Amino acid sequence: MTFFLFFSLLPLLLLITHHLHARHLHRRFALQHGCLPARRVPQPGLLESTIGYRLFRSDVRAARKRQTLSTAQRRFRTHGHTFAGVCLGQYFITTIDGDNVKALLSTRMDDFDSGKIALFGPFIGQSMLTSDGAVWRHARGLVRPHLVRERVVGELLAGGLEGHFGALMRRVLEDGKILGGGVVEVDLKPLFGMLMFDNTMEMLLGVKISSLEDRDSGSRLAKFVHAFESVGGFVNKRAKLGPLLRFYQDTKFERQCKVLHDFVDGVVREAYEKKQREEKKGGEDGSSSSSRNRGFLASILEDTSDLVKIRFEVLGVLLAGRDTAADLMGSLFFVLARRPDVWGKLKEEVDRVLAGANPRHDSLKELTYHRYVIEEALRLYPPAPVLFRAANKTTLLPRGGGPDGRSPVLVPRGTVVSCSTFALQRRRDIYGDDADEFRPERWEAMERLRTRPHWEFLPFSAGPRVCMGQNYAMAETVYVLARMAQEFDAIEPNGGPAEWVEDWNITVGSGAGAKVRLTRRKEE
Repeated sequence: MTFFLFFSLLPLLLLITHHLHARHLHRRFALQHGCLPARRVPQPGLLESTIGYRLFRSDVRAARKRQTLSTAQRRFRTHGHTFAGVCLGQYFITTIDGDNVKALLSTRMDDFDSGKIALFGPFIGQSMLTSDGAVWRHARGLVRPHLVRERVVGELLAGGLEGHFGALMRRVLEDGKILGGGVVEVDLKPLFGMLMFDNTMEMLLGVKISSLEDRDSGSRLAKFVHAFESVGGFVNKRAKLGPLLRFYQDTKFERQCKVLHDFVDGVVREAYEKKQREEKKGGEDGSSSSSRNRGFLASILEDTSDLVKIRFEVLGVLLAGRDTAADLMGSLFFVLARRPDVWGKLKEEVDRVLAGANPRHDSLKELTYHRYVIEEALRLYPPAPVLFRAANKTTLLPRGGGPDGRSPVLVPRGTVVSCSTFALQRRRDIYGDDADEFRPERWEAMERLRTRPHWEFLPFSAGPRVCMGQNYAMAETVYVLARMAQEFDAIEPNGGPAEWVEDWNITVGSGAGAKVRLTRRKEE
């Protein structure tokens, strides 16, 4: 009996021993590095401080009310720039301290994993967006040369985007309600999604694919677009499961991923076979390799023949390029419809700088107020409003410990560390007492005074994992904004709430869409 009891209790004894040993190591690490405990979010009672179910329920209620971001902001203003807690048994630290963000994204980035493979794995595999360590470095080295070249921002932007913008204008007139006198009512948010999808696909694949012009809901393209939009909801659902994700499987999600994989595989295989045919001919023609608009796909095929790897990288770049830009434009035009003063300044600048001509790569740089407007939208309504990392070893954050929050904080292995860029970019001690207000002029003042924030403004992340397509994304957004200012004399809200509300998918956009009343400019 004693023998049986001993072996039945052995797992519990081993667990307790492991826990005590880990606590000893953590205590020693904290003493060596001067770490002090972070402030804790109030979780009274042994059960709540161990499980954190009430905090989880509070987060669920906030999500249902579309107040996840504002709830996080209130918590930081209550508990300070760094605090810790437990949610569904998972210990977490959350921070909006610039020094901690720098450690998370740069100086101590190797101590943390992105944790994205669990969320996105069935969709984009072990690609640059989801991998860590040596795998991430290899993927980034493969992709980077084909995204940062001046040609991507220059020739592709000037050549392809104007055609897609023309399709957008036709779709506005087709889908919108024409009121006469050059006035049309339309929701721009879904149309911006199509525009950014079409332009990103052309940049990636080097061929024109127009969801704005495809009205056949049964076409291969329409099914691909539907699947792409659907996976966002599935990924968002997976993110909410937290530590329970490991027990979850969704066959609908997997079926939509297969639709995406089959479509991209077909395009990749066709490009690969074309490349092989040209190489067999000895490259006498050379038109493919020197084509002005051959795209990311033809370029990356020069460096690898791993078609599955290319598939995942194409989908990863498409995800980053389409969703973030589309949600940004939707939020921006929700705000601009309520700010005629800002729209007037945009029209004045575009008339002065472009004088009726279409934007070019060089003239885009002169549209400084356009850039300020976009940066203000990125500050207040970031499409990626939360950064997550998981500690792969016991490490520390440089600030947040002790009563004054100035001491280092111990981060045990397995701890989830998050940063709300939404709250970070609304800090009043950095952006002023009007930090919650949309005021593009603040960027002009910060540039003049050289007080532009770095680790406290993260629309494209920062550090070694900074978004490689940020220059293209800014140029693309400035271009579309400038063309809209050239086309429309006035923009007004067409119903909807007075204040922006969140809409979570893979990225975050305007929950009320961008339902506007547009007035065309009169031809002179």
